[in-house]
Amino acid sequence: MDALKQEYVRILQGLQIDQFNLAEDKYSGVFLPDPFEEYWTAKTKVMLVGRETAGWNTNTSPPRNTIKRAAGLGGVAVSEVVDESLGRYRTHFKLKGDKVVETSRSRFMQYYFRLARELDLHPRALIYANLFAWDYDKKSPRNRPATEFDEIVSASQQLLAAQIRRFKPNFIVFASGIKGADEAIRSLFNDHFGGYQTAKDKLVPGKLWEFEAAGATCYRIAHPRAGYGHAEFRDQVIERIKASVTSKALA
Repeated sequence: MDALKQEYVRILQGLQIDQFNLAEDKYSGVFLPDPFEEYWTAKTKVMLVGRETAGWNTNTSPPRNTIKRAAGLGGVAVSEVVDESLGRYRTHFKLKGDKVVETSRSRFMQYYFRLARELDLHPRALIYANLFAWDYDKKSPRNRPATEFDEIVSASQQLLAAQIRRFKPNFIVFASGIKGADEAIRSLFNDHFGGYQTAKDKLVPGKLWEFEAAGATCYRIAHPRAGYGHAEFRDQVIERIKASVTSKALA
């Protein structure tokens, strides 16, 4: 078992399952990214972080969408649940010939592929992660009882922190939305990385937040489906990454 999978298994085995109402268990399968070889060989390493999935791994038979199952209590070992999730992640980036199929109705995935194109990276050279590793009934888990949501946040942050440590991205783009995301992002870096640093001229309230954390330059923007003046800030993130890469190349 490789080190990444071991870490995923360890974190999921630590789920405090007694904090959940298992009679109302409509959680999705756990979302776990798995880098392709193109990521490891890329000169610029970029992680794009969404908010949560929308029914991840629920369209299988039988359904694989319970928190109980993720904790290894659904008649399957946690290591098998991890294998399923890693395999499902890779189906998002299927090859047709030597090119990744980029057709998607998801605004998030459209932005993902745009990042790859504009940064001159293969689509498999980016990492797609999520702030929350589960959704609840295809929606945010934020409306669940506090005991459940707190445990989802705790486990999700452990998973995301493990990913950041292992993948060591140069840039992290939190396209996780504006409302409710900042608190989770702050606690992620305060609790697992010793904090973050924000320059005063790098913050546009309600639009764009740029900061340094975990050895990466990080950005928080609205979800890619958001309108109302947010598009220009999605553009700015790409331009800022380009400028940073160019500056370091010339240094």
